[in-house]
Amino acid sequence: MNVPLKSERQAMIVNEIVYRGSVTVAELAKQLSVSEITIRRDLDELAKSGLVNRVRGGARHRSPKGPEPPVVQREIAQLEEKSAIGQATISLIDDGDVVAILSGSTPIELVRSIKRRTWENLLVITNGIMMVQELLHNPGVQIVVIGGAINQDEMGTFGVMAVDMVKPIRIHKLFTGCRGIDPAIGTSNDMNAEAEVALVQAFAKNSDQVIVMADHTKLGNRFLLTTLRIEDVDVLVTDNKAPEAMLEGFRDKDVKVVIAPLSPLEPNNHGY
Repeated sequence: MNVPLKSERQAMIVNEIVYRGSVTVAELAKQLSVSEITIRRDLDELAKSGLVNRVRGGARHRSPKGPEPPVVQREIAQLEEKSAIGQATISLIDDGDVVAILSGSTPIELVRSIKRRTWENLLVITNGIMMVQELLHNPGVQIVVIGGAINQDEMGTFGVMAVDMVKPIRIHKLFTGCRGIDPAIGTSNDMNAEAEVALVQAFAKNSDQVIVMADHTKLGNRFLLTTLRIEDVDVLVTDNKAPEAMLEGFRDKDVKVVIAPLSPLEPNNHGY
């Protein structure tokens, strides 16, 4: 058996933890044909990077618990990753597109990238209050605001009125964040996001292409409510801290993967 390189081994470890929930040092050492000391070092590094939770004798999947914090608090988490993802995602937008950008701490970085460019005819449909504030005075960018009940934590509009307004609209590309995305089930969220789920699904139904923006800490996370089936996701934009084994899981489901390079890691511009 060929012993994998460190990066390959750590990607295999993360993938194993995601699909099994938890693993022991002894199990990983046997499976990968390396010493338990090597596995402990790998797990310590992965835990420091936020990819797994270190527990006595092994590690478990890092899945956030409880309700999501407000979007203004989430903006500062993984800010470098989100900014890079926003800059990478802008390459998927063409002048003349009709795009929908949903409220969220990662999509707002896409909006900021849009703001820094010059457009002749870009139509942005959004439920996000912060999105409107960013784009309000941009020449060449038209804005359609989805009405509905305002959720102050999410800084966006949701509910039946919002869903009804989306129904007659045809969209070229939908850009959305997520709380978790897994190649087996798609995107998901907890019970508190029930109104958000309905709106995301309404947008996706009327979009030619669905692009999910998610930093590496979101990959493999599963919650109670499925937002989008993996079959509904066309493109995933993530950062280059994402484990390769996990990315291959998405590619196996015919999801195109776009990598946003981050320092100090070497840029990984293999694109799709």
